[in-house]
Amino acid sequence: MSIENSLLAWNPWFTEKQVNDALRGITREKLEYIVRLLETRLIKDIVGVRRCGKTTLLYQIINYLIEKSVKPEDIFLINFEDPVIYTASFDKLLSSIRRINPNAKYLFLDEVQEKENWERWVRSLFDLRIFKQIFITGSSSSLLKAEFSKLLTGRHITVTLFPLSFKEYLIFHKWSNFDSKYLLLHKDEILFFLKSYLKYGGFPEIQNVDDALKVKILNDLFDDIIARDISARYGADYFISKRIAHYVISNIAKPLSFRSIANATRISVDTVSKYMNYLIDSFLISPLRKFSFKLKEQMREINKYYCIDIGLANIAGFQFSKNIGRLVENLVYIEFLKKYSDNKAIEFFYCKINDYEIDFVIKKGVSIIKLVQVCYDIASERTKKREVSALLKAMDKFGISEGYVITWDYEKTEIYNNKKVIFYPLWKFLLLDMIQLHT
Repeated sequence: MSIENSLLAWNPWFTEKQVNDALRGITREKLEYIVRLLETRLIKDIVGVRRCGKTTLLYQIINYLIEKSVKPEDIFLINFEDPVIYTASFDKLLSSIRRINPNAKYLFLDEVQEKENWERWVRSLFDLRIFKQIFITGSSSSLLKAEFSKLLTGRHITVTLFPLSFKEYLIFHKWSNFDSKYLLLHKDEILFFLKSYLKYGGFPEIQNVDDALKVKILNDLFDDIIARDISARYGADYFISKRIAHYVISNIAKPLSFRSIANATRISVDTVSKYMNYLIDSFLISPLRKFSFKLKEQMREINKYYCIDIGLANIAGFQFSKNIGRLVENLVYIEFLKKYSDNKAIEFFYCKINDYEIDFVIKKGVSIIKLVQVCYDIASERTKKREVSALLKAMDKFGISEGYVITWDYEKTEIYNNKKVIFYPLWKFLLLDMIQLHT
């Protein structure tokens, strides 16, 4: 197949004059944010874990442009996983685009990191103003590092995409009313969906298939990330990568050092350090640093780690029913990242004060603004006392008058020595965004 024919195959809107429903999927929450970014000509790089929906998001942006009267033939998508496109030189790709339409204005480069030296090509396209807008996607955070950062400093803006949020998950399953009163009236139905979401997660392609196929797809996806985004990309040993990944994901929400991981997996500390960076770079896991007023203490390697998707966490490391508390904590952290990963002013930490641990210390600028505990089951008086005591200690330390405990379905506000502890259900946290961090 010629390059022109491959390009035409990836751009069906040239003839159909629209992006069909099958390609668009459900509208992602990030679309509104990206539309606002069209006001600048900066390169938009969309990054995230493999198969979280980056290509679908590109189709949604393309559909938006067409609806805003951009000519369909002015919009080109190039998928670098296509073997014909991958083997073509950049000059031939640009020449082929020009032969199809010399007036093309919008360029979408999907999985661009597959192509060597792509950074220089994209910079030249940007600097020469060959296209009005350029979008790129990649399943590696190294897309933003090293050569890319050096060549494109001041020329790009990054958007991080995650698997479906719980709200997007409900929309996928035909839920349309998110009014707070309606949600409260249908709480039992929401909790039913939430249990399924906690078990299988939010990757788009596992929705609307049976449970056995969900498990197979998640296992294949986990293997794909290890094999393609870690082993092939970095020349890393597949089995070592998988062993470390299994151990870390089996111990999400627990403080881990590189040495403790090395001891448990019988792999050298240096190798663990290197491979942990690969796991983070592929978006499979996300670290949470320990808070300290001393930067040197913050930079120590005793982090807590969370899996990018709760379904992958169950597949790669957990027995669901025995670890639901830590799975809920994982879900809360990833939800925070989904909402605020593009806001560089907001940072997340965990904290230890004597024998007490605070799950999430949230910092905006130089100020601690929120303290959040996660406790699936608050029914035990002993458990409740432990969570409240930790929050009160942290409120004293940071000079804050209120703290949150996210629970499965317990809701109440209690006052302790003029300090407010707000017990808040997980489903409300996920759907109503009551723990506001923007203000």
